[in-house]
Amino acid sequence: MKDKKLEIRITSYEMRQLEQEATRRGMTKSELVRSLIARFPAPV
Repeated sequence: MKDKKLEIRITSYEMRQLEQEATRRGMTKSELVRSLIARFPAPV
């Protein structure tokens, strides 16, 4: 269940990169960020 919210500040350039990559993959920006986090090693 998604019950946490993350607010970050990024540059306009970073936002364009995020939007373009999410569009390229057919994902929302949130889905893309979550998919990248899922690649991190498991917490110890």
